[in-house]
Amino acid sequence: MKKVLIIGDPGVDDAFAIMYALRHPEIEVVGIVSGYGNVSQQDTVRNTKLLLDLADLEEIPIILGADRPLTGEEPQYFYDVHGNYGLGGLIPDSPASIKVYPLTKVYELIDEHGKDLTLANLSRLSTLALMYLHPENNLDQVDQVLIMGGAFHVPGNVTPLAEANVYGDPQAAKVVAKHGRNLTFIPLNVSNRAIITNEVIDYLAQNSSSPYTPILEPIMSYYSKQYETIMPGINGAPLHDVTLFSYLLNPDRYFTVNRQVHVTVDGPSRGLTHADFRPNPKTLDKDPIHTIVVDFDSSFFVKDFIKIMS
Repeated sequence: MKKVLIIGDPGVDDAFAIMYALRHPEIEVVGIVSGYGNVSQQDTVRNTKLLLDLADLEEIPIILGADRPLTGEEPQYFYDVHGNYGLGGLIPDSPASIKVYPLTKVYELIDEHGKDLTLANLSRLSTLALMYLHPENNLDQVDQVLIMGGAFHVPGNVTPLAEANVYGDPQAAKVVAKHGRNLTFIPLNVSNRAIITNEVIDYLAQNSSSPYTPILEPIMSYYSKQYETIMPGINGAPLHDVTLFSYLLNPDRYFTVNRQVHVTVDGPSRGLTHADFRPNPKTLDKDPIHTIVVDFDSSFFVKDFIKIMS
């Protein structure tokens, strides 16, 4: 059983990743940190609450993450891609109240679970950077930190060079790359090819008995229509964040290299992630070496997604 603390900003692909993790028989979600990103923190908290309620898992704590970038800039949201409330065409109810915990709750969870715990960062890296910079930082106790972010030798999805989670707060991404240990980056090289088609969602909507079955089609139909303008002919959408949990449980289906990761924080290349992929790479003293996932078995990803979501 893998114990996981999720840092997310649901958002359609985050929502699918959270559903996948909550449904997976070999994953125990010990907490979900909700911050800004795809949509506002207010919306991510409500969306997280909805996903937990549908699965009757209200005991999992919702923790408040960062509500803006470390840069001090106003957040850039993507409601056009993720829908008016962040869940595609779904209009969620607004609960009268939602119990939330301060960010210091994560240090309690890390102390409790230690090396049994994996952190899965699905969102901007602002919250994770704050965790590394906080005086109570105890992230050295966790087993590993998985990050959906970056783009290496492939185009970005916000600019020609930058992926959204890094571009949204490049200062935070730089802090994480500098201070983090046991990090694995799952970049657009992989996540842009983690495509779930509309036919798969239709099949799950008609054949699965999950508590999430009624919301699959409303969430995905809007999202896939937006992706049709981004990637014409896709007939679905990439579920970027699901790749973290698929990798966690099936690392043999993913192909990795170990390199130092660097982030450009400003200028025309803002948000660029780069590494030395030469056979004999040069390294900087004291900078950590991270794992970068560069390829995966995409057909297995789809089959596994159908199995878990069924």
